Amino acid sequence: MWLEFFQSVVVIIALLYVPGVILLHASGMPKPWALVSAPLVSCALFFIEGEIFSALNIPIPLAVMVLVPLLIAVLVNVYVFYVAPKHKEGLNDKKPVKSKAIRAGKRSTNPVPAFICEELPFWIPLLYVAIGLLTVGLLFLPTLPSASSFVQGWDIVHHLDVTQAMIESQKYSSIHYDFYSTVEASITPWEPGTSGFYPSGWNIIVALTTQLVSTTVPIAGNALNFVSAAIIFPLSICSLIAKVLPKHRIALISGAFVCLAFFVFPWSLLIYGPIFPNTVAFCVMPSIWWIFMQMTRSKTPKHDLIWLIVIFVLGLITLFILHPSTIFSSIVVLLPWSFARIGESKRRVVLFGKQIKPVTLAYVFFIFALVIWSVFYYVLIVRGVALNFWWSAYSSLQDAILHALGMDFIGQSYAGGELVSPQPILSICVLVGAVWTFKHKQARWMVSAFMYLSILCIFIITFDVPLKGYLSGFWYTDPFRIAASCVIMAIPLAALGLATLAEAALETFASWREKIAQRQNQAQTKAQTCVFCNIWAKPLIAGAVIVCVVVLNYVVPMPNLKSEEPIPAALAFKQASEKAYGDHYILTSEELEFLRSVELTVPAGAVIANLPQDGSLWAYGTNDLHVLWRFPNGYDASERPASAILRKRLNRIASDPEVLQTAHDLNVQYVLILNNVVDYSNAVTSTYKPGTFRGITQITDTTPGFEVVLEEGSMRLYKITL
Repeated sequence: MWLEFFQSVVVIIALLYVPGVILLHASGMPKPWALVSAPLVSCALFFIEGEIFSALNIPIPLAVMVLVPLLIAVLVNVYVFYVAPKHKEGLNDKKPVKSKAIRAGKRSTNPVPAFICEELPFWIPLLYVAIGLLTVGLLFLPTLPSASSFVQGWDIVHHLDVTQAMIESQKYSSIHYDFYSTVEASITPWEPGTSGFYPSGWNIIVALTTQLVSTTVPIAGNALNFVSAAIIFPLSICSLIAKVLPKHRIALISGAFVCLAFFVFPWSLLIYGPIFPNTVAFCVMPSIWWIFMQMTRSKTPKHDLIWLIVIFVLGLITLFILHPSTIFSSIVVLLPWSFARIGESKRRVVLFGKQIKPVTLAYVFFIFALVIWSVFYYVLIVRGVALNFWWSAYSSLQDAILHALGMDFIGQSYAGGELVSPQPILSICVLVGAVWTFKHKQARWMVSAFMYLSILCIFIITFDVPLKGYLSGFWYTDPFRIAASCVIMAIPLAALGLATLAEAALETFASWREKIAQRQNQAQTKAQTCVFCNIWAKPLIAGAVIVCVVVLNYVVPMPNLKSEEPIPAALAFKQASEKAYGDHYILTSEELEFLRSVELTVPAGAVIANLPQDGSLWAYGTNDLHVLWRFPNGYDASERPASAILRKRLNRIASDPEVLQTAHDLNVQYVLILNNVVDYSNAVTSTYKPGTFRGITQITDTTPGFEVVLEEGSMRLYKITL
């Protein structure tokens, strides 16, 4: 299984980075910047392609789905580098003038102008990736019992089954989605309704990976989560810090060490829910911010601006399909930056013969943003979605403030407080970084964005008022999602604070060196000291400070609401992850092994009646078994008559002609029973009412019309013999 996992990791990296890097190369964007921005473009190409074919009601062959984005990227490069210059040469009857490479100061062979952006040495993104791989490899992977383990939470019911349905139907859409593929739509237990939107970007990437590697959906899903945390997110943070603090090299290096040090994100979202689509969307999100910042610069060349607008639009599509909430997080973050840009701008706008001050423009821009926010909330469909999810307050104001100051934000939540260990070392780093921004009058907008998101998180876990929906409805009033946005804004501040501490250590060392040099009268000794200090001492001291602070953040015991004694944050996460992914929930390893036997026994396409609460609701997503019921509840609401007949009376198939005919109509040939014992402590099965599936639970080895095909302990696979 682990071999398939790492194969999936390689495939996902290729899917998310190859088309994007090739396409961005056509813009003239420097390779490091193209690397950190590639998922924005690659994902958009896949998502757009999926929606086009779905709208045309045409199944997409796997090869077409994978190769079309790559082909588009290659064709754009061919046009930019070969077709366009020759066309221009034909019009002007002269050779195209090659531009100067701005960053390198050399002549470029690129026929288009060089892309102007901040310097980003290639070793910096590689450093972020290396530390990301090391952190995820040491912190997360060891907590997985196997490569196919998954959190048996509420959201995973949807994620696994929808992904498998995409594979079955060969339709990759966020608009036309269902637990049941097109081929077997006739067996859906619910009355058919209108298609709605659901952000299915995570499902699309996992579906493609599953087919390319010939693996299972859970393995491919874990691989995508691994790539998101270890590669995508560090590179996105790298782009943000490099853009905001282009000349602060130590802060840029420090960011590689702190980007995964906050346990609220991405770690908690890999357990809570789990909300995988939102997690991936948050990981990609920071990379679009630097695009917007670069796009709105006053001195951005026209060539760059055109490409930036295209990339930005593609990035918005990517975020929307991955999870729309990230667009609103981006609005909250980029508004303070826009205000700062307007206030610092030397441009003056004249309206009706009067010059408009920058402060006035900032207020106008704020009102405009507020109007857009209100339109989305009150008019568009978002409000209907947002109002269906309302998480009640659970904390006092005092505790909420303490948790925000401790960088754990959520405290003991309604979800049980999976990660509640405060991280005061990171709090100190964030505070120092915030002080630095005000002292040096640079990047203060980051503090504003962080403070707003932190206050919002405090507000929603403390109060239940209508304003709560307006301010946080786009995140479903969910503190976990808002806390994730807080952390993303805290990371550059923490990196800046950590760099400031390292610089303070360097200054202390420099002062000490001067005192030592004054006491030394031997010129040779002084020269040797200076050589050592200039070459080795500074990087070693700075590196030691950074590593020590980060390590202490992981290993220093802190109070935890789930343990009697203080424990390190890393250990708290390890325990929570092992519990979430462990083998003690609804679907056990023994039952999964039984499902593999069922998979080898049942003919392809045969429908299996089941008791969803015994864990078989995941059988479709994990083993591609066409179980009839794939959701734990809702069967008393809009259930189709055929579903109700089998659910309540299937055990009477030998004596009830209506039941027999219904089973034949739906192609129900087998009955699967894993375990009749329902775990009421789990959110997925807690709503189960005894007798709801009595037509399944009352089937025994002696029930007429059923033959035992497989058995192990209390687990059974029956074949309908009538």
